[in-house]
Amino acid sequence: MSRKTQRWLAGLLAGLGIVALTACGAAAPPPQEMRAPAAESARPAAPEAATQGGALPPAPLEGADSGQQSIGAAQIDQPRLIIYTGNISLIVKDTNVAVQDITALAENVGGYVAEANIYHQEDVPRGEMTLRVPAETYQQVLQQLRQMAVRVESEHSGTQDVTEEFVDLEARKANLERTEAALQELLQTRQKTGRTEDILEVYRELTNVRGQIEQIQGRLNYLSRSAALSTIHVTLIPDVLAQPITVAGWQPTGVAREALQALIDALQWVVNLWIWLIIFVLPLLVVVLGPVVLVLWLLVRWWRGRRARRAAPKKED
Repeated sequence: MSRKTQRWLAGLLAGLGIVALTACGAAAPPPQEMRAPAAESARPAAPEAATQGGALPPAPLEGADSGQQSIGAAQIDQPRLIIYTGNISLIVKDTNVAVQDITALAENVGGYVAEANIYHQEDVPRGEMTLRVPAETYQQVLQQLRQMAVRVESEHSGTQDVTEEFVDLEARKANLERTEAALQELLQTRQKTGRTEDILEVYRELTNVRGQIEQIQGRLNYLSRSAALSTIHVTLIPDVLAQPITVAGWQPTGVAREALQALIDALQWVVNLWIWLIIFVLPLLVVVLGPVVLVLWLLVRWWRGRRARRAAPKKED
């Protein structure tokens, strides 16, 4: 790489460093004071064709005041971006009917059901739903959900203000776009007069900056969508008083079947026990205790014979 190109790229990278430091910023100042220094210091590098020595200096300072005023104006004019999230548990008479009504409610206000789950617990249906509704209808939807219920079991609402993050990302994106424009101008110049390796070096830097811009744009799109559509998690619990009365699910035929099955199981256990005793236990006892019984029997017989022999002389006397 030529010395001239190295100087150009050094100046360009210095400008990129200023942009990066500005984007990070110090966390200590309050939000109202954070962006003014950033606007003053985060100036992208720009090529100057007429620069002596071919070095790439930072962008001219003559637009600093206008850039600073534009960022300050963006902070004032930018509407608040607030993400609303709600959780509500409802006691309803009929879970299936409530699911249909809530689905219709979400569609009527321009939203949709992101997720729905119906399951049975203790033989009664319960439901969980996730709604995405326009932010301006958030309170209206919550109020209509309350009216659908027998009573509200619990409710919680939360907000997340992402305005500051959104403005910061827009400022970073603007700085990177100016840097990208400078790189494109440098690339065009190098394509006419530079070497292949110089062109590739500038192209790599341009690709890196473009990737950062697209990443920031993706985050901006996500924040915009999240603020535009609020999220409401709904839990549907069936009302116990509204459920049909039953005698604990008692059915005589079922009880008789269970009793008959228990009798069969008991008889089967007894038969199995006798089979084990005859086939397994008795032969095992014969094998294990047979020799012991035989020895004991021989000892008893010997002792009785000896006793009989001792008693015989006494009778003769």
